[in-house]
Amino acid sequence: MDNITEVVALLRQQAELERELLNGRGTAVAAERALDITRQRLAQHPQALNAVLQTARALRRTPDAVSAWDVVHWNSSN
Repeated sequence: MDNITEVVALLRQQAELERELLNGRGTAVAAERALDITRQRLAQHPQALNAVLQTARALRRTPDAVSAWDVVHWNSSN
C-alpha cells in the first residue's frame, strides 16, 4: 500500500510538472529536472505503477486522477 500511495503522489506530481512546462509557468530547467527525478522514482516501483495504470485504464481515468483507495479496491475485486 505504501508503494501505491507513493506512486499515486508521484503521478500527480508528474502531471503538475508537465502542466507547468506546457503553460510556461516557473523555470523550465527546474521543472525538467524535477520531472526527471519524479520519473526515476516512479521507475523504482514498477509493480505499483502497473497496478495504478491498470486501475486508471479500467476506471477510464487519467493516472493522476486515481487514488490509492481506488487501486486497492479495484485490484481486490478482480
